[in-house]
Amino acid sequence: MLNRQRGVSFGSFLMLAIVGSVIAITALKVVPTYMEFFTVKKAIERTVREYGAQQPAAIREGFMRQASVDNIRDISAAELKVTQAGSDTTVSLSYERVVPIVGNMSLLFAFDIQKSNTQQAAGN
Repeated sequence: MLNRQRGVSFGSFLMLAIVGSVIAITALKVVPTYMEFFTVKKAIERTVREYGAQQPAAIREGFMRQASVDNIRDISAAELKVTQAGSDTTVSLSYERVVPIVGNMSLLFAFDIQKSNTQQAAGN
């Protein structure tokens, strides 16, 4: 009797390679978008911590300094929404990124960041 062969056939290997390649290419295109988001979020948190009690113009200037240090090029201080109510200052930013995958297929990411100096005082 012949022993049954074990292992992955060429067709199965090819299919796994294609699926793995698609996942890897998508990840390589998506990861920088999330890295940018976390960098912007950290810059906003630092700005609120350092400039939260000041006027909106000073807060925007502080964000631009943080953006310059962190090499943030795609977000400007004009896009920040700064609201003040008494001693409470809230800085928020909403933006979208379109990541082209292949041909006419793209992924849309919508990011929303909101930080206030009362959250900083509470430890959040």
